[in-house]
Amino acid sequence: MNNWIIQGIGFIGLGFLVLAFQQNNRKKILFLILAGQIIFLGHFILLGAWTAVAMNIVGAVRTLIFSYKEQNKWANKPYWPFFFIACFIVFGALTWQGWYSILPIIAMSIETIGLWMKNPKFIRIINIFPHPPWFTYNLIIGSWPGIATEILIFGSVLVGIWRFDVNKETKKYSNR
Repeated sequence: MNNWIIQGIGFIGLGFLVLAFQQNNRKKILFLILAGQIIFLGHFILLGAWTAVAMNIVGAVRTLIFSYKEQNKWANKPYWPFFFIACFIVFGALTWQGWYSILPIIAMSIETIGLWMKNPKFIRIINIFPHPPWFTYNLIIGSWPGIATEILIFGSVLVGIWRFDVNKETKKYSNR
């Protein structure tokens, strides 16, 4: 398949992921992350980046289950984050393509902790940390939308923290 088409599919996923952290509603954040993960799944399949494929499959299931956390007791069980982190490790080992395969495993494990949180502020703060490992992995495998996504999401998370967390606190103290 044409490399431009493969990269274009990834750029569509990028759009969903960047929009995710500009939301101040957990359900909307998770829905947009899920959409981005599904699109990136196709992008990584076409690149032959099997560790990223596995991480996005497990990640999409995780995001879907976590989106039901507040409505369904079965989705709010405290073992879910541990289960998904174990899945990332196992599937990462099964799709191992070299030392760089550890990077998305680390990133998705950190992201799992963040997405388990209820408070959008904590989701944003913890989601600063998965982007450097994903950036490095995408650089190695040649995913230009992946590289751009990590830069833009990192920036989007920082903007979201500023808009909803820091600036809100600054306004609260300046109105005294």
